[in-house]
Amino acid sequence: MARQFIYDSVGFSEATLQAGSYSESSGNYSFTANSGLISNIDRLSDQNISVILGIGWVRYEVVQIDLGSVQSPDTIATYHVGTAENNVLNIYASNSNNSWVTGDFVVATGSTLPADEWSVFSLPQNITNKRYIYIYNATDDNYMNVSEILIGSKYTFDVNPELNSKIGEEFGTDVVTSYGGNEYANKRHAPKTTWDFTFSHILSTQKTALEALNANIQDWKKFIYYDETNYHYVRLASPIEFTEVAPNVFSANVSLREQLA
Repeated sequence: MARQFIYDSVGFSEATLQAGSYSESSGNYSFTANSGLISNIDRLSDQNISVILGIGWVRYEVVQIDLGSVQSPDTIATYHVGTAENNVLNIYASNSNNSWVTGDFVVATGSTLPADEWSVFSLPQNITNKRYIYIYNATDDNYMNVSEILIGSKYTFDVNPELNSKIGEEFGTDVVTSYGGNEYANKRHAPKTTWDFTFSHILSTQKTALEALNANIQDWKKFIYYDETNYHYVRLASPIEFTEVAPNVFSANVSLREQLA
């Protein structure tokens, strides 16, 4: 599988999330908001993978996501801390703020959701131009170890970066030197992995895809980088810059910094 970026292209971080329940009759589902259900629901979209939902999300409880306008995401990812989850989430998309129908079904997540890594699922085309996403726990189990959800777009690299790509570490240590020349270190956090790579020849369509990432993420939204082996939670260390090297052919440099939470 090629390298990928998975990022919030639909304003999920700014979306309004509310908990509730549903009732069903002949394939028609009615949503009733209830803030007393699913405590700490804001943790699902706070860009912090270290703090779990906690109290839990029990069977048939619903999270309604209001994206604010119609959107067309193609990917959903979930992160779980400490303990693997065996819950299946049923996902629907609708343009109604209080209902959906059987035909609005989008996808069910897998039943094995590993700990301390991202689980990524593709969304089919029937989520095109929808404002509301409804997710309910379809498993008779408390879904409590989820710490983050990301909904948006997946960009699969059309070409691989150049072979001179760099991977490094950014240390989280402050070193102070005394008048006597002694050095004293204060470790503030674990090292962060950094990536720096260059695409030497990309076409205008690939440039457009990277520009979309640049515009949606900038340096304030975290996203996922898949390196063909592992998923990494990252941030753009600097804007992606493009240089036209031939008519409608560009080079681009990408710098990423790992996020610890």
